[in-house]
Amino acid sequence: MKKHLKIILKKMCKKISVEFEDIDFKKPNWYWDFSWTKEKQDEFKVLLINYLKENKEARKELMVFPSKNKKQLERLANEFLIDWGWREKTKPINQ
Repeated sequence: MKKHLKIILKKMCKKISVEFEDIDFKKPNWYWDFSWTKEKQDEFKVLLINYLKENKEARKELMVFPSKNKKQLERLANEFLIDWGWREKTKPINQ
C-alpha cells in the first residue's frame, strides 16, 4: 500500500474509532464492514482536502495531475469517498 494512502486510511479509521490494523484491506468490499454518519464523512472530507493541500508528496501519489486547486482537491476527495469511504449511515424516513 502506498505511503500516503495508508496515512489517509488510518485517519479515516480513526474518525470512526476503528483500528487500522484490524481491517483486512485485501478483503473484497472491506469498506462495507463499517459505517459513518454524513457529518463524520463531511469532517473527513475537509481533513482529506487539507491534508492534500498541505502535502505535495501526497498530491503526487494520489493525483494524475497534482494541483492545490480547491476544486480539484474537492473532486479527488469526493472520488476517494466513493472508492474508499465507509458506507453512510441512513436515518429512518420518519425522522
